[in-house]
Amino acid sequence: MKNLFFILLTSLLFWSCEETVLLDLEQSTPRLIVEGQVTNQPGYQYVRLTRSVGFYDTGDSPAVDDATISVTDNLGNEVQFIHNPGNKSDSVGYYLPAAPFTGVVGRSYTLSINADGQLYEAKDDLQPVTSIDSLTYRISDSEKEDPKDDGKFYEVLFYAKEPQDRVDYYLLKYYRNDSLTVYFDTDIYYADDDVLGENIDGLPSPVYYAPGDTARVEMYSISRNGYVFYNDLQSLLNSDGGLFSQPPSNSRTNLSNGALGFFQASALDWKEIIIK
Repeated sequence: MKNLFFILLTSLLFWSCEETVLLDLEQSTPRLIVEGQVTNQPGYQYVRLTRSVGFYDTGDSPAVDDATISVTDNLGNEVQFIHNPGNKSDSVGYYLPAAPFTGVVGRSYTLSINADGQLYEAKDDLQPVTSIDSLTYRISDSEKEDPKDDGKFYEVLFYAKEPQDRVDYYLLKYYRNDSLTVYFDTDIYYADDDVLGENIDGLPSPVYYAPGDTARVEMYSISRNGYVFYNDLQSLLNSDGGLFSQPPSNSRTNLSNGALGFFQASALDWKEIIIK
């Protein structure tokens, strides 16, 4: 899939629950890690808080469950986020809106977090997203010859028309039967509109499907700041770590007060197809 950037990512974005990767070797005190998003679709709003761990520490990053969180748009509308409303073990550290809401294209959103007496803030703009026209699928001959997963060698093709009158950046997610799926465990896929071009004509998925699978493709708009964040991660995590490599540093973020991670505002479009 040569027309997309492939990066290895931390647990950020979204629902994948992968172990966080931290490469700030010099940090001596734990720092707040923020994962969060607001979208124009119901049910996609959340914030997750954890703390960084030492480079040689093992185990998951500890969750933060006692913060006060709100999201406010540029018109002054404010929504509080509540920790673990379902009280499920796998939702520790997750905060969901106290009242359902959806983001609005064209507005900006500010995240405010009070944790341990410290204030952390981030702001992002909710940009429009290109509509997915259709999905098709075909057999990938190379994957069929040597499949990563037995029986899964159908690739989904993505079609859309990208508007050229504005600058756009995108995040793509692929689901197999309602499960977020990547080819390698920590992959995530992003691109700008220069890479995608005006006519997205049969862009193949990086993951594969078997007959009977339901394939879902989600396309998110991201801001320039979001694109820079992922680009930094690509450079950071693809570094060979050789003798003359630059010391590792954290990705640029929109979060204040030394917090790590990113707060994202996105418009979202999606399509599904059943592989028959």
